[in-house]
Amino acid sequence: MDIRRFAAASAALLLAMMSVTGCGNKSASSTSEEAEGVLIPSVDANVEAASDGPKLYFNDVTAAPGEIAEVSLCVKDAAQKWAMCGIHVTFSEELECQMEDVEKRAVKYTKGDASEDSMGAVCMLWRDGLPDELVNQHLGCLFFTEVFEADDGGDGEIAKFYLKVPDNAVSGTEYSVGIYYDPEMDIFIDKAGNAAMQKYVFENWKGGKITVK
Repeated sequence: MDIRRFAAASAALLLAMMSVTGCGNKSASSTSEEAEGVLIPSVDANVEAASDGPKLYFNDVTAAPGEIAEVSLCVKDAAQKWAMCGIHVTFSEELECQMEDVEKRAVKYTKGDASEDSMGAVCMLWRDGLPDELVNQHLGCLFFTEVFEADDGGDGEIAKFYLKVPDNAVSGTEYSVGIYYDPEMDIFIDKAGNAAMQKYVFENWKGGKITVK
């Protein structure tokens, strides 16, 4: 991917989420399987996945009823291997996603050490027009995207999100956190456009959970 195409793709990804329509009016464009409350993506069958690569995962956390759980999207085996990401994060609709600006759908988040050198990031709530896969599993969804000037993405925490546990949540209840793969928006790629690496990433992520104390 040359620098002009890379810059254009970066700008398009960020602008897509900053637009008024955003992903809120999109229809479902991927097929997925259900497993343990998370969605397993079906990635382009015409691309052969790499044999190994970066591994996206979420931390497991505990929180008391009414508390705000801090959920981290992380990656390992990825240092200096990626330049752009765009990821739909799913969570139980019973959880209240904490917002920076409700009207603009801007989600409250904190960038982690893996994102230290990013040029910019956007995180927005997918509020309307969710696909049936999410509605049927009672899942909410946010979208996080960021870009780097080069392959400067690191290992560790990419971003932390804040989800409020219901006041009446029962001790021992588990809320899943995962990924919904949309081939029109989701991306985890290096500056060269390594599709084989990207396919590995979206076929091998690991979900997390929030357990009520």
